[in-house]
Amino acid sequence: MRFWDWALGVYARQPVAVACLHLQDAHGQNVPFLLWAAWAALEGRPVNLPRAAGLVRAWDAEVGAPLRGVRRALKPSRPDVGDAARETFREQVKAAELAGEKLLMASLEATSGPVDATRDVYGALLAAARATGDPPPEAALARLADALA
Repeated sequence: MRFWDWALGVYARQPVAVACLHLQDAHGQNVPFLLWAAWAALEGRPVNLPRAAGLVRAWDAEVGAPLRGVRRALKPSRPDVGDAARETFREQVKAAELAGEKLLMASLEATSGPVDATRDVYGALLAAARATGDPPPEAALARLADALA
C-alpha cells in the first residue's frame, strides 16, 4: 500500500491522531516521519534512517514549521484584518501545509526499499525519533505504536 493512502487511513482513527499531535506539539516530533517509520516497519520495507532523518530535519526547518507557524498565527482574530478574509487565507495556508506534507511523505516513501518482512513498529518509531534529535518519552511513542496496532 502506498504510504500516503495508509497514513490517511490510520490518521483518521482518533487515538492515532491524538498520539501524533501530542508527539508533534509536546515533543517536537515530525508526524509524517513517525508515520513513515511505522508504515515501513509494517510493510517490512528497509529504510535509510540517516538519509530520511536529514530530509525531515531540513524540511521542518525550511518548510513545515514555518507553514505551521503561519497557519497557527492566523487562527485568532487580528486587528484591521477581516475575519472572513483571514480565515480564507488561513485555509489556503493549511492546504499548502497539507500539500507540503504529501510531498514530504512521497519523498520519504521513495527512500524506502521493497516490501520484505514486517518489523517492530515501536522499535521503528523509537529509532526514527532518535534519528532526528531529542526523542520524546518512550511512553508517548508506545501510545502511538499501540494506536497503530
